[in-house]
Amino acid sequence: MDDAREDLIDGVSAILLISPDAKALAGFYSQILGVPLRDEVHEGVPLHFACELGSVHFAIHPADDWPGTQVAEPRSPVIALSTHNAAEVAERLQQAGITPNGPFDRGFALVVSFRDPDGNHVEVLEPSNA
Repeated sequence: MDDAREDLIDGVSAILLISPDAKALAGFYSQILGVPLRDEVHEGVPLHFACELGSVHFAIHPADDWPGTQVAEPRSPVIALSTHNAAEVAERLQQAGITPNGPFDRGFALVVSFRDPDGNHVEVLEPSNA
């Protein structure tokens, strides 16, 4: 690791599950594991099921309505990281030979999404000041 580079990632902001049957999967997590999921809708994101688990947002989204489907695959977990500079994240990815999707505005954040070298779906969010 290059210590001279500015740290861009501020923390893990969310773990998202993308499901072909989000309601059933949410039922499993809430009824069997006791995860306190609730219906959630906000600008730019259709109905999904979510809660806060410690300092991490945990959500289950329907695959049919998932934005950026060219990067996400149904049933693919998404690791969401927070940043203070989405444009710099996208630039560093491009320099590393990874083509990011974004940054695009989801209303609540600027988002850069990509697959890491192992194929994991990662989204890096720069929260909006709204």
